[in-house]
Amino acid sequence: MENRRRELMLAGLLVWFIVSAGVFITLVLPFVVPLHQLAQFIPECTWQVEFQKPCAFCGMTTAFYALSHGDFTEAYRLNPLSLYIYAVLVLNTFCAMITLKHTTYFIKNLGAALRTDNILS
Repeated sequence: MENRRRELMLAGLLVWFIVSAGVFITLVLPFVVPLHQLAQFIPECTWQVEFQKPCAFCGMTTAFYALSHGDFTEAYRLNPLSLYIYAVLVLNTFCAMITLKHTTYFIKNLGAALRTDNILS
């Protein structure tokens, strides 16, 4: 039962780290790729096409670019929700980096424990 709990904990951590890697890429992208280049890959908002009203996430990409360049006023004008989502994404990335540093030892020990119990064999 304890091994099952450890497996689930490891799986949860792995999923969180993979999602956090995607979040990290999202946060770094505005510093690497100009907005006009990224804009060609972003599809038109289906909600806005269908209902002629912006959805809760309309303007989020441009707002993230503004936030990445320190323009909080413009980001708020584009989408007020962007400030909160950006802050949560930065906090998540920070927590994931700290957790990854502290769980490296745990993951190594867990792998060794799972091998000795013939779970990974």
